[in-house]
Amino acid sequence: MPQIWEQGRPTRRQLIFDLSCAAAFALLIGIVYAHVGLAQLGVVLVLAGAMAVRRLSLPAMVLLGTAAAVIQFAHPGWSLQLFVADVAYAALFFVLGAHPRAAVRRFGLVAGGVGCACLLVWMTTLVDTGSSTRARVFSAGAVTAMAVLVCGGGWVAGFLRLQRRRSIQSELDRVEQRRLAESYEHELQRSRVAADMHDIVAHSWAVVAAQADGARYALRADPDATEQALEVIAETARSTIADLRTILAELRDNDAEQSTPGYEQAERLMQRMRLTGMRIQERRTGDAAGSSLIALTAYRLLSEALTNALKHGDLGQPVQVEQDWTSGYRLRVVNAVGAPGDGTGHGIIGMMERAAISGGRLESRQVGGEWVVDAAIPDPQRSAADSTQDAKESAST
Repeated sequence: MPQIWEQGRPTRRQLIFDLSCAAAFALLIGIVYAHVGLAQLGVVLVLAGAMAVRRLSLPAMVLLGTAAAVIQFAHPGWSLQLFVADVAYAALFFVLGAHPRAAVRRFGLVAGGVGCACLLVWMTTLVDTGSSTRARVFSAGAVTAMAVLVCGGGWVAGFLRLQRRRSIQSELDRVEQRRLAESYEHELQRSRVAADMHDIVAHSWAVVAAQADGARYALRADPDATEQALEVIAETARSTIADLRTILAELRDNDAEQSTPGYEQAERLMQRMRLTGMRIQERRTGDAAGSSLIALTAYRLLSEALTNALKHGDLGQPVQVEQDWTSGYRLRVVNAVGAPGDGTGHGIIGMMERAAISGGRLESRQVGGEWVVDAAIPDPQRSAADSTQDAKESAST
């Protein structure tokens, strides 16, 4: 997924912003401390440098910030003089709290905790304010509380910003995943519609062409055969129009009822192919399964296999069709190879894709003088039951 706030080199706008803030801090705070002393002004400039490189180099920021703190610890008399300049530590801890790496965030917490603890001890034991012990402890606690507020507040603000960005990124990731899922679904629908269109058009026009040629030859010699051929053409055209209307309705409305030819359509398909003059030797084993997916897949595979036999096979020899419903669906279509045709191979590829979508396989090849189509589609209910049983056995072991 694309990341909006990826860690990398800062942009030119970010660098200009950081340098501007650092320059403003050095100018405004530097003017205040220039009258106090040059050493104090040096601490201000070191903090300004840390602010300038906070996005450019994290180690350099930490090093400069630590150097400024060490200088202040080394001069106990500056404890209350630089409290205005110490506001810069909030910006530095903000960077640590907003960092995407957990190790850096933990480092910021530890560094802030250690620094505040050292400040408390340092203020209590080393800074001589000339006051009583109680007043010294109170002063040390007040200064330490301010330090905790500055450092901890900066870290918490940065961490909240990081969480907000992650929340936005998570929402964008969900939107992107939804978009990709919809795009994938649309692509699957396009592929399914394209396969259906190919099967319908290829089958219907193959039947119409065969019947038209037969009717033309038998027009005068056998009027009855001509009439039968025209009836087949008309019935094929009506069936094709109905299928195309259903597909077009699916394209216009995703909630429309999908075209799912079943077992009755497969029977009419066999009758229609016999009327073209194709001799079909059919063998069926078992009862047809109740799965609509298997019914649709079986119909499309049988339709494409018989259409290829009609277009490219030798109709002088019978076409052998074997369908086995005992375990899922198995199809075997064997026809004699005729004269080489001008097929593109899209039909065979479409059959393989249909079988793969249903979790099965299909092979289409020439064996000697015959063309053999072998397909095996598993029963989805039985496959689900087998998966559940395998899961139970794995859990028990």
